[in-house]
Amino acid sequence: MIWPVLLIIPFIISFYYYKRNWQPHIPSFFSKKELIRIGHRGAPLLAHENTVSSFIKAVETDIDGIELDVQFSSDKQLIVYHDWACKALIGPVKYIDKTPYSELEKIRFNNKNINKMPLFTEVLDVLPENYIKIIEIKSRHVFDSGIQKNTLDILQKYNFTESAIISSFNPFVIRRVRKFNPNIQTAYLWTKNNPQFIINSPLWAWWCKPDGFHADIDFLDKNLAQWIRRKKMSLLAYTILTQEQLAKAHELGLDGIIVDDPDLNYGV
Repeated sequence: MIWPVLLIIPFIISFYYYKRNWQPHIPSFFSKKELIRIGHRGAPLLAHENTVSSFIKAVETDIDGIELDVQFSSDKQLIVYHDWACKALIGPVKYIDKTPYSELEKIRFNNKNINKMPLFTEVLDVLPENYIKIIEIKSRHVFDSGIQKNTLDILQKYNFTESAIISSFNPFVIRRVRKFNPNIQTAYLWTKNNPQFIINSPLWAWWCKPDGFHADIDFLDKNLAQWIRRKKMSLLAYTILTQEQLAKAHELGLDGIIVDDPDLNYGV
């Protein structure tokens, strides 16, 4: 009967370490009394999501920042795209991590030349320094693929580290980001629907120790929100599409919301 004991010991040690060393940092832009508003992949109702055009449109509105997705192409170029694969108008499905960027950049969305798959740097070129940037790192890897260091190096080059939040469904990504740069904001992404990483549980936050928790609004409830608050993490929800979801965000006392429509009527 020694095996159950041996399995429990690491959890006890992790819990003790977590209690002593997890001190989330809440950035100053969450000190506003109203909800912070973040454009989901830019302004997807005004231009094709995750394109330079979409981010330019978002900056032209009065929202506080944007959210975007980064992942590696096969030649380790850091690109902005949400799905693991892309279906071009002509030709086969292209899996992002198995296709070089020289091929991916030829793809056009909505048959418009301006709507191409951009590099991370091309998006950062159009964003103001103090504009909030939530960067979801998409990676299935348990071991280091290099994407965290690449992302952080680029943000450092642009002097954007203080206005950036690194988020991921993968707790190993968050853990590595904190190792490379403990001062940059991090957030654990969570949903019950279509889990992006192995065992899908809010309790991964105990292990990766993020500064924030970004939850699917449809599965966020009062108990989970209270638990997150007790751990002193910031709390955002995605994706707010209706007045009912907006009312729920206010009721739960969230710090911010991620939205598709920057012109949504936010008054409740």
